[in-house]
Amino acid sequence: AAARRSGIEARQAGARPPTVSLLHRYYLDLVLLAVIGLVWWQLQSRGTFLVQSLGSRELTIDYSLLLGPALGLAAAGLIVLRLFPWAAAVLARIAGPVGPTWLVHVLRHLSRDPLTPAMLIVLVMLTTALGVMGSAFSSTLERGQRDRALYEAGADLRIQHGGWNQPGGVAANRNTIPLSFSLPPGQGQGGGVVAAADAFRSPGYLTTTGFSTSGTLLAVDADNIADVAWFRDDFAGGRSLADLSLTLKHGISGNPNPLSERERREVVADGILLPPDATALALWARPGGSARGVDLWVRFRDSEGRIGDARLGDLQDTQWSRFLFDLTTPISSNEGIIGRRQSTVLKPPLELISFSVRSRFHEGAGGAAFFGRVEAETPSGVTTVHDFSSTNGWHVIEDFRKPGLYSLDPSQSAAAGEFDVTSRFSWASGGLGLIGIRAGGADEPLPALVSSEFLEVTDSEVGDTIILGLSTYALPLEIAAEVEFFPTLDPDDKPFAVVDLSRFSQAAMRYNPRPPRGANELWLADPLPEGEGISAVDAEAVSATLREQGVSVRKVLHAPTMVASRVEQPLVNAGWGALLVLLFLAVALASASGLLLFSHLDARERQTEFALLRTLGISRGQMQRILWVNLFLMAVCGVGLGTLLGWLIGASVLPLMEVVEEGARATPSLVLTTDWQRLLVSYVILAVVTGLCGLWLTWVTAKLQLQQVLRMGE
Repeated sequence: AAARRSGIEARQAGARPPTVSLLHRYYLDLVLLAVIGLVWWQLQSRGTFLVQSLGSRELTIDYSLLLGPALGLAAAGLIVLRLFPWAAAVLARIAGPVGPTWLVHVLRHLSRDPLTPAMLIVLVMLTTALGVMGSAFSSTLERGQRDRALYEAGADLRIQHGGWNQPGGVAANRNTIPLSFSLPPGQGQGGGVVAAADAFRSPGYLTTTGFSTSGTLLAVDADNIADVAWFRDDFAGGRSLADLSLTLKHGISGNPNPLSERERREVVADGILLPPDATALALWARPGGSARGVDLWVRFRDSEGRIGDARLGDLQDTQWSRFLFDLTTPISSNEGIIGRRQSTVLKPPLELISFSVRSRFHEGAGGAAFFGRVEAETPSGVTTVHDFSSTNGWHVIEDFRKPGLYSLDPSQSAAAGEFDVTSRFSWASGGLGLIGIRAGGADEPLPALVSSEFLEVTDSEVGDTIILGLSTYALPLEIAAEVEFFPTLDPDDKPFAVVDLSRFSQAAMRYNPRPPRGANELWLADPLPEGEGISAVDAEAVSATLREQGVSVRKVLHAPTMVASRVEQPLVNAGWGALLVLLFLAVALASASGLLLFSHLDARERQTEFALLRTLGISRGQMQRILWVNLFLMAVCGVGLGTLLGWLIGASVLPLMEVVEEGARATPSLVLTTDWQRLLVSYVILAVVTGLCGLWLTWVTAKLQLQQVLRMGE
């Protein structure tokens, strides 16, 4: 009843109940935090301050979202002001039963009079946050310029060329040319030869529902690329390049195929090995309704890896014909400079890869052909290489864009004499790539690393198989992993896929109508540690050596030179770093002034309290602990919260620095990097200010006269 009467009297007098008063007290804070949270949520949902207008690739800054970091600082200060008293009270309750007297006294004092200490914590927090952001700004920009140069180069030295005129690529023949110069003893590979890897780059297209999107295919040497290429783990969600290389070699699992070695060879093997002393190859064949102007071709691979095509004859005779080819004559091979083919004599033993049909007219038509037997002529006689009474070990060269255009089946319709059962190959018009049959294992998709844009365009996910079209044929790719970036490839420009060079070369040998060229890039690693100012690889000398070997060098990208040209630009980050240093010094001066002023006023106001504590038995050492803990608790809380806040704000402002000179997004993305030396200077400045305040308080309390203070207190 008394409480009811007091409540009625309070409402009649216009006073507010305690709960309503508390809500009114925090109403403005809650509204402000709600607005800040809304702006911050909008910023995080967009993920960037940058806006790209429709129909243009130019990026602009949405200045309204710049309020997010500023409001974040305000929200952090507001939260500290409101939560600090509660935190101090909770710590005082926890430390009360077990803590020393001087510590309990400090915590209780902070919980009862928290306004001024909380404001000082906010001031130190903002100072530290600005110091963290300032230390990270210049270093992040500098590292971004360095990473952009290394990403564009891909390796310490990358040479784009028109093709190597010997089998195996440049890296396989690096011991025959001086690829390293002035190497110190014990460095490099194989007696002073730097690490090297071949690569093949080609444009491609992704066929989706109703339209095609251009992309890029990069085939790399999975065995050596991890030792050569520059790579960051954040490019592939934390996976290393060595791990991705295993994925390229063995598929999604990244482990070798569980089949036995013999079974594995049967699955992926290509070709039928001819006798080493074979002098000629013979094929029994006859047309089966073939169109006019169709020629029969054969593809070989020699002991050094050269691939050559030879014409056997035309399918005009309606009877069985024995097509004979002299293996000692030069044939058109993949050896030679880009833009022209040259004939060479393949070195035995040879592998029979495939038979194909080619129309001499621009538009080929469908048709059919019967195959009876393949023979090899040797000095000791004729040897049967394969009897086409069975199609085992032979497959059609599939057009993966339009599967089902070709077929290979046993047939008796053309049987005559000794050919009781033959194999009938039929084809329809409209195919892309080589039209024919090949020896070897079944078709397998190539494991590929693809960009996020690749998955979006094809509407696929990891584990799916998609078709990538090249200029003259198409390949099936198994999406083995998703990567955001891969050296030298810009995902914002075109979707890309990365495959193993050896598996790609095998597929190109199967499906490419022309003998494949192989690698057209050379990636080299500098064995000397970065930052020594010298390079063991002389780019000009390497280029000259390659030209002497018959390689057409198109472009040379030397990573140290590119890094130096980007990082040493005076307008990249010099002005911004100096500006942030000046701002930090100004705020640090304000924080120092605040700490000194607080220490002076607090010491004067608490003289009576200190005198009473001394009379109650507090020693001089305990008194010093009360002063120092009170001061350093505020400094440590401010520095700790400021460091965390600086990282969060710096990460949110990071997209602002990702706009490059051309107005596009930086590739690769920037990584927030802290200059620890500059940040240490910030911490040292705050520590010196705090230490000076503590020493001054120690001197003031040491001069304290108990009798005089108590007499004044009376």
